[in-house]
Amino acid sequence: MPLLGNSKQNKDKSLEGFYHDLKKDKNNPVWEKIGNDMLAFIEMINETFQQTEIWGLTSHSRLVLQTKDKWDAEWFVIVNCIGSNEYYFEYLMTDDKKPWDYATVKGVTQTLADAKKYLLIAMKESGGWTDNVELQKRLSENNL
Repeated sequence: MPLLGNSKQNKDKSLEGFYHDLKKDKNNPVWEKIGNDMLAFIEMINETFQQTEIWGLTSHSRLVLQTKDKWDAEWFVIVNCIGSNEYYFEYLMTDDKKPWDYATVKGVTQTLADAKKYLLIAMKESGGWTDNVELQKRLSENNL
């Protein structure tokens, strides 16, 4: 199942459309790189998860991943690029691991291949997709 854009955020534009527009913005030369990197990331999500429902919304140029089509639902994973060939990840810690409310884990990688691994780990560790068979399969395939 392709990454689904939150229906409340932008009814006229898909997530891909948002990043396509971002890469065309000539006000800052970095936008093109960010747009291209995030489009590659979304394509990777779509190839990796054929059945899993993942909802996304944008916050500035960040991609926020949720389990529900509700803009104010709890977020579980945030992915960001800043135009320097890096993917930045942040995910919420689960209640049994967090030392305080809204504690997060952050990380960065410079490759899309590692970004896929980070995504799988973040989805698992955040607890947002608990008992998801497809996620468990992808984790096993990647020895994670």
